[in-house]
Amino acid sequence: MIELKTPRGLPVKVPETLAEDPSPRFAWDEREGITKYYQENGYVIVRALLDGAACDRIRQLWDSEIKPSSAYIYRQATAKAERHKLNDKGWIMNPILNLQSVDPVRYPNFRRFAVDNVLTDGHLCDAFRALMGGEAPKIVQSMYFEGNSATWEHQDSYYLDSAKIGSMAGAWIAVEDISARAGRFFICPKSHLIDLGRQDAANNIADNHEVYIQQVVAQIRERGLTIRAPVLNKGDVLFWNAWTIHGSLDSQDPDQARSSITCHAIPDSHDFLQLQSRILPLDLKSINGIRIHHPKDLSRLSNRAVFALETRFPGVFYGAKKMLLRAMIGARSKRAQA
Repeated sequence: MIELKTPRGLPVKVPETLAEDPSPRFAWDEREGITKYYQENGYVIVRALLDGAACDRIRQLWDSEIKPSSAYIYRQATAKAERHKLNDKGWIMNPILNLQSVDPVRYPNFRRFAVDNVLTDGHLCDAFRALMGGEAPKIVQSMYFEGNSATWEHQDSYYLDSAKIGSMAGAWIAVEDISARAGRFFICPKSHLIDLGRQDAANNIADNHEVYIQQVVAQIRERGLTIRAPVLNKGDVLFWNAWTIHGSLDSQDPDQARSSITCHAIPDSHDFLQLQSRILPLDLKSINGIRIHHPKDLSRLSNRAVFALETRFPGVFYGAKKMLLRAMIGARSKRAQA
């Protein structure tokens, strides 16, 4: 067991072996146990859910199609189009956003395999279905991480959720064994029972994002919440609730990557809520019987035109987007007060 700190300085004991880890594991077909533990704790780990060969294949395609690219790709931390940021090991440090929407001309095999063999994997979707009361999942977002960019303490619901607040679930899929020093995913058990309220002028993402993060950190401190950074080996999946406080630790070992895929799903009948402010229309495609949202899908000519504008005039584009966010959050606050 080693002691590390979260991005905002909270201590966390990180197990190096399964024997040190207090989080139980479930087999993919233990649906009753999976559901019960998730409902009580706000997260659950399913061991070896994704086939090891599929994990190896997606990493191979990452290395052959994504890593050599010098093109702009949408990124997880900023939602902006950026080129790769590499560390000394050549690992990509700015994770990519929405594997299902990347350019199908530049990255055809990576995109196809990610959608057909990871995001719509039968065991993954069965687990989502168990967490959603038997309803099929609708995938609304995905990400791929290689080098670790530490992620601050947060609840997903601040950024995205089902319109039925708290109904969304996330899945963190380890596509290699994740070392204790590689920047593990961390969660606060039972924090899904905490309602932090909604975005307003004081903590909105456009102007006061750090205020929100500090509100989350304060809740962890004041309530004495436990922080866990479980052992996750290749093929293991950690599911968590939209209200569960979580993030990822900073990397302590420059020789350890943490290749992983994250996706978020809501029950298929639910609308998708963005920034606690608006119902977002979805660009849905049915793949292997599962509907997947394709935001900013670069297979569409209209999205490619916006992408070109965004990458050529980023200052103007992102300035206008920030103004729109302020207006959207302000309108929601006025409706709530009326």
